[in-house]
Amino acid sequence: MSEALRVGIIGYDTSHASAFTHVLNDAAHPFHVPGARIVAGFPTCSEDIAASRTRVAGFRQEMAALGVAEVGSIAALLEQVDAVLLESVDGRRHLAEVEPVLRAGKPVFVDKPFAAGYGDALAIARLVAETQGHIFSSSSLRYDANLQAIREDPDLGSIHGCDAFSPATLEPTNPGLFWYGIHGVEILYAFMGPGCRAVRCHSAEGADLVVAEWADGRIGTVRGTREGAHDYRATVFAEEVRQFSYSREIPMYAQLLGQVVPFFLGGPAPVPLAETLEIMAFMEAALVSAREGGRRVALAELG
Repeated sequence: MSEALRVGIIGYDTSHASAFTHVLNDAAHPFHVPGARIVAGFPTCSEDIAASRTRVAGFRQEMAALGVAEVGSIAALLEQVDAVLLESVDGRRHLAEVEPVLRAGKPVFVDKPFAAGYGDALAIARLVAETQGHIFSSSSLRYDANLQAIREDPDLGSIHGCDAFSPATLEPTNPGLFWYGIHGVEILYAFMGPGCRAVRCHSAEGADLVVAEWADGRIGTVRGTREGAHDYRATVFAEEVRQFSYSREIPMYAQLLGQVVPFFLGGPAPVPLAETLEIMAFMEAALVSAREGGRRVALAELG
C-alpha cells in the first residue's frame, strides 16, 4: 500500500466526485484532508434520470483534468484501489454497485441515499453481514461544523426534540425523501439519535412534513421544501433552544471526508449500519404515510 490510501470512485454523475477529489488530492486546498488520494474512477450514470445522464460527461472531463484515471468496470477499479467512494447519485444503483466492493473486502462509503428504498437497504445489510464488510453512509450535513458545535456543547443537556428542514426536490425513481430530503432526515437523526417508532407524513406540492415519534416519547419533525427559500436548518429543544444553520465557511464535504478517511484506515463506521437502516425505514414509512393520506405508520410495519 502506498503512503496515501488509494481510493476509487464509482459514479461521476454528482459534483461530489470532483469536490471530494479536490479536498483529498490537493495538499494546497485550504481544507485538505490528508491520508487518502483518489486515483481511479468508474463513470456510471442512469439514463432515465436527467440529473444523472446530463452531468456525467462534464464530470468525466473534470476528473480527467484532475489526473484521476478512468476505468471501464468496477472490477478494474477494484484492482487499483484500497477503498471506494460509491457516489452514484441514483440510489437504485447502490445494491448492484456495492456488492463487488464488499465481496472484494474493500471498505466503502456509500453516499446519500444509501438506497432508493428500504428493501434494497436491507439487501445491502445482508451482504455486509455475509461478507463481514466495512461500510459507512451519511449525508454531509451530519458533520457540518455548526451542527457538531451544538452537539458537542457541554451545556446543551438532554435533547427533548428537534425540528429540521432541508430542500426535498422529487425524483420519481428515488421517491419521497430518498432523493434529496435525506439531508433533513440526517440532520434530525444527528440530534435525536436512533429510536424512532412511527411517523406521519403530510405531503403537498410544495413540501413534505413528517412528524415522528421516538420510543422514549420525544417528537421530531422534518420539513422537506420545494417552494420558497431553501436552506438546511434545525431548531433543537434541549435545556435551552438552539438554532442550527449550516456553515458556509467550512465546506461540508471536507468535514465529511474527515470522517471517511479514518474509517477507510480501519476505524469504526461513524454512523452504525443499524442507524442507517432505521433512517431508510423512516423515509419508507413516511412515503407509505404520504400515499395513504397521512396515516400513522410504525417502522415495525416494514418488517
